[in-house]
Amino acid sequence: MNRTILLFCLLLTISIAYGQAQKGSVSYQKRQQTAAVIELPYTPNIVMAALNDYLSKKGRSKSTDLKGFTTYRNTTPVANDSTNADLYFKVERKSRQDKETTIVSLLLTMPSDETTNPTNQHYLNMDEAKVYLNELTPAIEAYNLELQIKDQNGAVTAAEDRYKNLTNEGSNLEKRKEELDKKIHNNKMEQQAQLNEIELQKQKLATKVSERKA
Repeated sequence: MNRTILLFCLLLTISIAYGQAQKGSVSYQKRQQTAAVIELPYTPNIVMAALNDYLSKKGRSKSTDLKGFTTYRNTTPVANDSTNADLYFKVERKSRQDKETTIVSLLLTMPSDETTNPTNQHYLNMDEAKVYLNELTPAIEAYNLELQIKDQNGAVTAAEDRYKNLTNEGSNLEKRKEELDKKIHNNKMEQQAQLNEIELQKQKLATKVSERKA
């Protein structure tokens, strides 16, 4: 019973750790920028591709990366709000040891350092930014699932191709076996015929020898 409770708590902890956006910060030009942060159990490549796919379907495309941040222009981050904003994301692996986990940071303002001021302020507050990241999670999960389905389809196709190749190879081997069996049979017939020939020649030899005069 205690083990069951412990396992349930562990699973609950994992579910909370992954996919729930939190208030945090991200470094830019050696300064910490306020951001909503979410941890996802996927590689950065998958998360970045999923993010591009999700926003491209909404007619948004990323601009040139801004020192590690990817910008999506004129995006509508809040439902039922016609105001657009530029969203700045940073997608990075959690650590060198944990390459399968990604940290996604969504800035509340344009990245800035000590010498510049944000010229394009976002109207997103922290709660809205966290909601936006949380709403991205199902899309990323769905994208990853489609990749897995695609990979599995590829595995099925590869297995079917391998089976087809083995079937063709088996058919060719059967034909070669039939031809070989036929050659073996013919060879045995020829061996027997040759034994008969040897016996015949021996008999002739014996007859000749018997004709010798003493």
